[in-house]
Amino acid sequence: NVTVLKWAYNVAITRSIEWYGDRCIAPMADMLNHGTETEVEVSYDENGDCYVYTTTDVAAGSPLRMSYGDPTNPSPLFATYGFLDESSPGTFCKLMHMRTEMEVLGYRFSDLLFYKETGDISPAVFDVVLYNVLNQYDPGAANSFYDAVMSGDEATKAQYHDQYWQYTKEELQKHVDGTLKDLDKWSEKAQSYDIYTHPRVPLILQHNQFVKETFLNVKANLDNM
Repeated sequence: NVTVLKWAYNVAITRSIEWYGDRCIAPMADMLNHGTETEVEVSYDENGDCYVYTTTDVAAGSPLRMSYGDPTNPSPLFATYGFLDESSPGTFCKLMHMRTEMEVLGYRFSDLLFYKETGDISPAVFDVVLYNVLNQYDPGAANSFYDAVMSGDEATKAQYHDQYWQYTKEELQKHVDGTLKDLDKWSEKAQSYDIYTHPRVPLILQHNQFVKETFLNVKANLDNM
């Protein structure tokens, strides 16, 4: 029965908590909502018992919220739990094709941010993109840039950024423009679905619009740099 299978899968995924790579179903704890600003933390002991501790003073009648995931990367939260968290000012820049460079430089998704309201770009994004460019065209320079990042040598990093700025900018523009085209394509496809058989279409479109507005503001900044 496909309908029952889908129901069981969604219950297991949306009502469980990830704990060191495992998913645990914990009644009552699964009633906690997600928040960028949290009031509680969840932990398990060696017997698998679940404990919820407050991390701050909580007034009577106030919500108890935990984190379902990185608030700066709302897309996985949307895909897993079916809601869109727009509370974080910065959003992961979607440089998934540069994940290797990101990990080598010691960055996390939450370090590589585009800011929706201002269109600002976090410094780590420029580091990852430049490292990607240097690995393709000048491996020796890539090694020197890597050493500068690892040692915190901001002066040397700045020299590389100045010298190769045009290449970094072009690579970022290509990424932003390509993502915007993909978003339009995905939204057009979503709009073709029957809302009665695909009830999440409005939320999908809302998510795509949220990401699109962020990337449009970043594009405006890049084009004027």
